[in-house]
Amino acid sequence: MIPVVILAGGKAKPELQAVIGCPHRALAVVNGKTLLEHVVEAMQEAGIKSICVVGDMPASAAYHVLPDHGDFVANLFAGLSFFKEEPFVLVSTCDLPFLTGNVVLRFIEDSLQLAKREHAGFIWPIVPVSLCYERFPNIRRTSLRISEGVFTGGNLALIAPQALLTQQAKIASAYAARKSPLRLAQLLGASALLRLLLSQTLFPSLLTVSWLEARVSNLLGSPARALRSEHPELATDLDKPEDFRGLEEQ
Repeated sequence: MIPVVILAGGKAKPELQAVIGCPHRALAVVNGKTLLEHVVEAMQEAGIKSICVVGDMPASAAYHVLPDHGDFVANLFAGLSFFKEEPFVLVSTCDLPFLTGNVVLRFIEDSLQLAKREHAGFIWPIVPVSLCYERFPNIRRTSLRISEGVFTGGNLALIAPQALLTQQAKIASAYAARKSPLRLAQLLGASALLRLLLSQTLFPSLLTVSWLEARVSNLLGSPARALRSEHPELATDLDKPEDFRGLEEQ
């Protein structure tokens, strides 16, 4: 069984702290357990024994803790470096309270098959957003309309550490540019950004899974593939005050 890195760094914004009653989102209590505990237990149910949590979290016999390295990308690479000799590592965020061992195991099995078949170093799940709303109607999701449907991204990924460890600076730049159209255009190319914008307004057929895979592969410097999943548990995270309020309304 492959190891897992759980990203639990950073502090919640003040408005979220007011809702969850603590400074770290990973320690917010949902259904009697912290978000981190939900994720760790799902990994253990899947048979994963080697767990690394990146963030300023309490010590536990269930996992190894690495300190917060300052931001999402630095924490990701700290976790990948910890398991750099492994062929593949599962990476998860800490805010998936509905994750189960069966869902994790299915994702690992399907992702490993896809990675080996396509010689890919990065596999990420896409979930039809309609399935998320069917299961969790009060928790809003960010979605993207493409030729194959309307999808939201999942919060797990299968990564080959050696495929990404040399790309940290490039990935950090992409992450920093994620909310700036101008910087995204510089990274992806103006034509790619225009295609993305038009696909969300007038021409959904302009955007396909294969096109997205090609752009992500170019960005990461390694073949990347999207795995369609029917499990909304992979994509229903809690990271905004309204998510927690929506949870109370379920």
